[in-house]
Amino acid sequence: MPLPADHPDRPKLVSRAAKVPLKAIVNLGACTGCEVCISVCPVDGCIDKFGDDPANFGVWVNYDICIGCRLCAKDCPWDTIRMVPSASVKGFMTSLDTQPNHEHEVFARPELVPAEVRSFVDKPVYQDPVAAPMFTQQNKEVPNIMGPK
Repeated sequence: MPLPADHPDRPKLVSRAAKVPLKAIVNLGACTGCEVCISVCPVDGCIDKFGDDPANFGVWVNYDICIGCRLCAKDCPWDTIRMVPSASVKGFMTSLDTQPNHEHEVFARPELVPAEVRSFVDKPVYQDPVAAPMFTQQNKEVPNIMGPK
């Protein structure tokens, strides 16, 4: 679940996260929902999993509190997370808003995620010229990857 709006640490996290140069973006087309990124993320509630069936597994990143630490991108065994300039995701709530396509089940069934993060519903596919090509290239955070790590 996202960090509740009334959580005492939220204002400090949001303030810090607003100043970071990078944010994590997840390509749901390759995400298996393994939860490695959740376990390595130092910010509680920043990355959350949805789906209980392999057909709809996935994770999403809360941009409000992502501190750009790169741990999720480095440790993702499926090479599905990239760090993008914060400016490329400015104005978006979560990584669900910044998907390179809408082929994942969550776009047909938004009820898979909490109502407060459904800002992606009825939005067009994300086509940022900086971030879009990143998923067609080797992740610089994960050198020499050949399938799962």
